[in-house]
Amino acid sequence: MSTSQVLWLFALIFIPAGVVIGAAAYRKVWQVRALVRRGARAHGVVVRLAAAKLEGPGEGGTITFRSSGTTVYHPVIAWTTADGRAMETRTDIARSRDRTLAVGTRVEVRYDAAKPTRWTLPAESSLLWWLFVGIGALFVVIGSGFLVGALRTSGL
Repeated sequence: MSTSQVLWLFALIFIPAGVVIGAAAYRKVWQVRALVRRGARAHGVVVRLAAAKLEGPGEGGTITFRSSGTTVYHPVIAWTTADGRAMETRTDIARSRDRTLAVGTRVEVRYDAAKPTRWTLPAESSLLWWLFVGIGALFVVIGSGFLVGALRTSGL
């Protein structure tokens, strides 16, 4: 395989992957920001912590770093919509017990009144999602570099 073909291959891997990662993460950022701005408000309380164990590749999971076997916790929040529907929802982000919301913690919930299963905690940062936007952009930049290299080596 020639150098030009390898560069084309890398460009065709990095650019689409970066676009998909960045676009999906930005969509999540946009959804969270829209709920924080225009969502209905409710007061909730953490009623329990849902435990999850990070599993390594040998255990049928996808976690491949040294945290394999670690237990993390998703706060489960009980709250009521403006029209009186009782909700019990689990956060997407899991953390170690000492870094997550404690049982009994009161939180503000913002939700879509038309679809209350679409909700967020304004206090939770969207920094993680912005990190993935940045990773997606970095992949596009790297892929573009490979594309420029491929164009130069092929004489186009």
